[in-house]
Amino acid sequence: MTKNLLFMALVLVTFQINAQHFGKHIMQRPLQKNVMLSAPLNPGDQGAQVLAKDYDNSIYSLAYGSSATERYVINPNFSAKLATEVQGPGDVEFLSGAYMKNIGNLTLTGVKVNTVINYYPLTGGAATKIFDKTSTDKVDLEKDSIVGLTVEPFDFNDGKGAGRYAFTYTVGQDSADQAKGDNTYTSNMYMLTKIMSKGRINPSNKGLQITQYWGGGTAYRETLMPFSTKHAKGLTIDSLFAGIASNEGVAEMYVEGRIYKWEDINNDQDVTTDEISLVALGAYEVPAGTAGNFINVRIGLENIVGSSPKFEIEDNVLYFASLMYPGGAKSIFNAYDMVPSARMLVTVKDAAGNLEFEDYPYLSSRTQDAATGNPDFSSVSLFYVDLNSDGSAQDEEVFYFPAAMALEFGGAVATKDVTNKNDIRISINPSPAREQATIKVALDHITSANLEVYNATGKLMSSEKISDAQSEFTKVYPVQNWSAGTYIVKVSTDKGFMKKTFYVIK
Repeated sequence: MTKNLLFMALVLVTFQINAQHFGKHIMQRPLQKNVMLSAPLNPGDQGAQVLAKDYDNSIYSLAYGSSATERYVINPNFSAKLATEVQGPGDVEFLSGAYMKNIGNLTLTGVKVNTVINYYPLTGGAATKIFDKTSTDKVDLEKDSIVGLTVEPFDFNDGKGAGRYAFTYTVGQDSADQAKGDNTYTSNMYMLTKIMSKGRINPSNKGLQITQYWGGGTAYRETLMPFSTKHAKGLTIDSLFAGIASNEGVAEMYVEGRIYKWEDINNDQDVTTDEISLVALGAYEVPAGTAGNFINVRIGLENIVGSSPKFEIEDNVLYFASLMYPGGAKSIFNAYDMVPSARMLVTVKDAAGNLEFEDYPYLSSRTQDAATGNPDFSSVSLFYVDLNSDGSAQDEEVFYFPAAMALEFGGAVATKDVTNKNDIRISINPSPAREQATIKVALDHITSANLEVYNATGKLMSSEKISDAQSEFTKVYPVQNWSAGTYIVKVSTDKGFMKKTFYVIK
C-alpha cells in the first residue's frame, strides 16, 4: 500500500496556530507505556463500516484499540482558546487539512479536501458560514493509496469572537463518490472569555468531555498542558480542571494542580528542568467517603511568587499547567478526550519546522527532579499504548489525543506585590525532604514576623512567631509523618510576605 504521508507537510508553507516560537520538539525521547483503566467505561459508538465501490474516497482513519477511531484531520491545538487572543489579523490562524484514502477499486482523479467553518453563538441560534475553501493541489490517488491536502489558512480575525466554531472536512474527487458516508467529518472548538482547554469542554457547565482513562501504577505521575498567550496580560489563573480514576476507587486520593513558568536561560529554545519554576499551586484530596472509580477535580491555584492571591500571567511566556500525583497506595489514571487527535497537527508542523510546545496534546512525566520535585524535563514525553502486545512502540500506537484538562482564568489583579523580596530570605534544606526539613529565615530589617507552613490544600501545618530581636530564625520540622506532596512556607512581616515551597517524599 502506498502512503504519501509527507505530501501534506511539503505543501505546508504558512501553517500557524498562535505560534510563540517555543519550538523544540521531543519526538526523539523514549516513549512511556500506559495502560487503560480496567474499571468499566463505555467508549461510545465507534462508527459503522462502509463497503467500498469503484469510486470511493474516504477520510483516512484507524481504530485506536477498542477505545476510539482516530480521524487523520488537522485539529486546532486547543479545543477552547481565549477569545481575547484575537486582536487583529494574524493573531490566531488555522490551516485545516485532511488525509484521504482511496478505498475504491479505481484510481481517483483530482482528489481534494473542502473545509467549511460555521459559527454558532454561545447563546444559541442558527449557524453562520464564515469560511468555505477547497484545496488547490491537483492530485490523482491510486487504489489503497493515502494522501494529505491542506486548505488556505482561516484567520480568526474574520470570525465572530466568542462562540463555537464547527470545522467540516469533506474529501472528494472529479468523479461522483459512490459511498459518501465516510467522506465528511466535523470537529468543534470554542473561543471563550475565561476558559482554555486541550480536550473538548462544555462551556455552559465547564464539563470535561472524557472518553477514556489511561495511566496505571501507584508511583509519581504528572500530566502537563503547555500554553501561552499573546493578549491576556493581566488575567489571573484561577483554577485547573481535570479528571482522574483508579481501579481501587478514588476515595482519599491526593493530587496537586500546578503552574510552571519557563525561562530560556541558555537561549536554546528548548525546555530543561533548571529553566522551569513553580509559580502557582493548589491541591485536592478526595473525601474518604467518596464512592466509585472516577472523579472530576477542580483545584484552586494560589500564587506562590508574590503577594497577590492569584498568579497573573504574562504574554509571550510559555507555561505548563499540571496535574501531579505524588504516588500513593492507589493506581492513578488520567482522563483523555479520544476524539480530536493532534497527530496530524504535530506531524505536519514538525515536518515544516514550526512545531511549538503548545501544539502537543499533553506531556507526560514519570520522573521527578531530585532537587526540586518538579518534573524531570529530560524524560518528559508522549506515551504509547501497546495495542498489538509486541512490547515496543509503533508509530500508530503513540497516543496523540488531548488530556481532559482545562484552565479557568480570572480578572485582572486588584493588588500589587509590595514585598521587597530582598528584605526576607528563606532557605529550606533538604528539599525534597523525607525525615526532616530545616527552614532558615533571614530578615535584613529586624521586625516581628510570622512563619507559617501550609500543605497544598491550604491546611496549616505549623505556625511560629519570630520575635523583634531576631534577624535570623531556624526551625527544624519532623516531616516523616507528613503526606508526600508540596508544602508552602510563608513568612509575613508588616511590609509584606514571601513564600517558598518544598517537597516531601516517602
